Amino acid sequence: MLSRHKVVRGAALAAIATGTVYRSVRTLRKARSILPLGQEPSSTVLPPTVTVVVPARNEEAVLDNCLRGIREQTYGSERGTGSDSPTLRVVVVDDGSTDRTGEIADEHAAQDPRVRVVHSEGPPPGWSGKVHAMHTGVEAAGQPEAGEWLLFVDADTVLAPELLSKLLGTAERADADLVSTPGGPPEDSSASWPVLMPAGLQMIGENADPRGEGGKAFAIGHCILLRRSHYEKIGGWASLSGRRNEDIAIATAVRDHGGVTRLVEGLSYVTTSGMDPFKQGWDSFRKSFVAGTNGSLPVLLGVGFGQIALSLASPAMVAAGVRTRKPGLVALGAAGWAAQSVSHHRTARVMHANPGLAPVAPFTNAVFGGITLHGAVEVVRGATSWKGRASTF
Repeated sequence: MLSRHKVVRGAALAAIATGTVYRSVRTLRKARSILPLGQEPSSTVLPPTVTVVVPARNEEAVLDNCLRGIREQTYGSERGTGSDSPTLRVVVVDDGSTDRTGEIADEHAAQDPRVRVVHSEGPPPGWSGKVHAMHTGVEAAGQPEAGEWLLFVDADTVLAPELLSKLLGTAERADADLVSTPGGPPEDSSASWPVLMPAGLQMIGENADPRGEGGKAFAIGHCILLRRSHYEKIGGWASLSGRRNEDIAIATAVRDHGGVTRLVEGLSYVTTSGMDPFKQGWDSFRKSFVAGTNGSLPVLLGVGFGQIALSLASPAMVAAGVRTRKPGLVALGAAGWAAQSVSHHRTARVMHANPGLAPVAPFTNAVFGGITLHGAVEVVRGATSWKGRASTF
């Protein structure tokens, strides 16, 4: 009987180690499929219009930098800011702000005729806040134009001047209808980047694919460029009115309607302050996973405890193997530990985070499990509401 128990336990440990390695290898494969940001689009006689929509609620601390970055885009500059038909136009939606967000937006509109401000009182019943704000922005832009693109940018995001041109060029070469890039860390970023980003990218990537394959397509709400024709084809944001993980939802809808979606590595040209300080990064991920699971308490608990258990199983095996002098157990644990470390190093590099914590990846991965458990606690408390930030990252 004892021998049988040992066999079962050994098989279980081997399965855990194999699962950890497989999970890490899959993460590496998906990370490699993220499209690098390319060059500017090929020259055309009439470059397409790009309408930038910025949803903003109580963003007075960051909105000015965001709008300056958009206004300084090199794309469309050949027509000048005073053109009757600018290639680049901007719609800022002041979504019921109680701070100076609306005033800051109005100041930019007074300085630049390409900028328009819409003051909204917030979402009606049945709509999530950010989705309604983006819907309002597109509606304010007017009827679709031939070849038009929509660029959705979070208010806590800053674009480098070349970003839009390069993003359009990347979409052109990939023949994509939607491309999206996360923002990179600002200067003096908090510990949320090296601690949370690698595990966060892995967990989101397990449920959504950078190439738009599988069950869900991967997109990041910081910066999403979408052909307006495909936006209209899916029914726009109105078709996703109640969704809170709106970035993945719209990418998946575009893919399901025949479009091509790609996740792009544009972090050298996009920065976000939405993940700093550490608590803000923690809360952003928490809201993302609550939204992604539709607030399912069993799923959040299962994922949270599963993440912690799977992450710590490898170092536990190493410790147990050393204590009992079983080289095989040490080898199993070391394999899982090494796989997590390699995966952490790669995903940290993708997110422009310091990969120095890769050797302790099992423990940082376990910390991330606490985010999901915190989400379960908030679901019980009923404290899940949109605060104007991106739902993912």
